[in-house]
Amino acid sequence: MLRPGRGAEDWEQMENPSLDLLMRRSFPELAAALRDRSAKILDRFRSLAKEALPHADELTLAELLDDLPKTLEDLAVTIVSTDGAMQKNFLVDSRRHGVCRFHQSYNLSELLVEYGILRSVIVNEVTGALGRALSLEESIGLHAGLDAATRRSVETFVNFQQDEIKAGSEAFSKYLSFLSHDLRGNLNAILLVVEVLRRELAGVPQVQESLSDLDSLRRAIFMTVGTMDRFLQAERFRRGKIEVKIAPVNVGQLVNDAANHFQRLAEEKNLALHVQASEVPEIPSDRELIVLVLQNLLSNAIKYTPKGGVRMVAEPLADGGCRVGVSDDGPGIADDKIREVFQPFVRGAAHGQAGTGLGLHIALQAVDLLGAKLWAENNPTGGATFYFELPPKPPNS
Repeated sequence: MLRPGRGAEDWEQMENPSLDLLMRRSFPELAAALRDRSAKILDRFRSLAKEALPHADELTLAELLDDLPKTLEDLAVTIVSTDGAMQKNFLVDSRRHGVCRFHQSYNLSELLVEYGILRSVIVNEVTGALGRALSLEESIGLHAGLDAATRRSVETFVNFQQDEIKAGSEAFSKYLSFLSHDLRGNLNAILLVVEVLRRELAGVPQVQESLSDLDSLRRAIFMTVGTMDRFLQAERFRRGKIEVKIAPVNVGQLVNDAANHFQRLAEEKNLALHVQASEVPEIPSDRELIVLVLQNLLSNAIKYTPKGGVRMVAEPLADGGCRVGVSDDGPGIADDKIREVFQPFVRGAAHGQAGTGLGLHIALQAVDLLGAKLWAENNPTGGATFYFELPPKPPNS
């Protein structure tokens, strides 16, 4: 609670209620002891910091030691003064340590280790100088000052980290934009040329053996474009750039369309692709997000099935929704990994298959926006089934 005569603007009083004691009480003995043991505090801190942080080089440690005498003096002034401006200046100056350590590539835990060492040394030396234990108010006042300094330093360190992460994220987004608008366009142009060449050379007996090379090139381009698409989709979800557009959707038709889209890929692996999607009701949902889920589930099933086939079954539910199951004849999923496969960059038994581990994570994010469910189960006879269950109505409808 603010004391009479002080406003809410008074150097962030409400953010640091424990410092109120330092504004009401002066601790001259404590300040004198701190000044008296300043040199010993520096020596002990140097020794303990080297032991606790052996990788910290002499230059970074020396920079802190150069600044530490002023920090100790500022703390002593804060302890002995009842002028709120002194406490406010101390909080502002405490930020320097966080800035320094950020630019020296420390991590947050190392910064906290330093402050922990400093606190221990100060309490020990001040107690020794006084020749007695600290009183309750002295202890509260000293630790309040140290807590405030630690917090301000950590806040500044974290703010710099957040700025760095934001800058890195923006740079990554620009890179993905380049993939989307430039590189992807060039790859699609190459793919078009490959398709034209294959059709023109299909009837030329002399080059039949070379057609397999064109097929390999085509598959490689498809794989690369698909990988870029998944990164772009993941980035859109991460940035919250997905707008859900609700309209009547024929899920059975989408299941058949997805199967037709991947039919050639399945044939190239000599896999049978079976679809059963009759009597599925039309439901209000987002067509594009459903397609995204189906494509990622079907692509994943084909990728990890070395032989046999893939099955897609869509069926109505009693509540008016529908469920789609995508089953494969692959290696299945280890029991302890069955929940983790939906996490980004997590992959199952890849068996040499290329991939990023983003497809199922993207599908899960799309499912969340639809208010739907997505889970996986191992099949009794081998392989796994991924279930995608849509509600009869979208969320918030």
